[in-house]
Amino acid sequence: MEVFAAAGGASLDHRELVAVASRELGHVDNPGWWAQMTAVAYEQHIGRRTPGQRQDGTYECSVSRTHGGTLDEALAAWLGVAAGLSGVGGVPFAGSASSTATPAYRRWRAALADGSRLLAEISLRADRAVVTLTWSRLSSPEAKDEARPVLRTLLAAL
Repeated sequence: MEVFAAAGGASLDHRELVAVASRELGHVDNPGWWAQMTAVAYEQHIGRRTPGQRQDGTYECSVSRTHGGTLDEALAAWLGVAAGLSGVGGVPFAGSASSTATPAYRRWRAALADGSRLLAEISLRADRAVVTLTWSRLSSPEAKDEARPVLRTLLAAL
């Protein structure tokens, strides 16, 4: 925390805090991720953010579950769950969902009528597919807390 304070941390924006953290981290695996997390922790420490709050002031909630199998098998399982949905947590979808694929990920995205978004991201961990659901652009910490059991229920349907 002293490093940020010495750099004028309370007056720096998030990007500037990440730059300070990046200079001070030294050699670590995935330095960009660690710099982001360190900057967020500092912002929470000084009261600029609360846990789960994004830089834009909205909140997000994520839950994950190991599915096993391949990326495509896990995506197919998620698409089976998603096909039966008209929305999430009582909020209807706004338009159609979209899917993308890379060698390392499968992603499914949908916008909701209240401006929030749902992302299903499938990745591999130790050769087993993991499905992570993230509900973003939530309006409050309470909405974030209400989203968690909804997302867990969706994952349980896999």
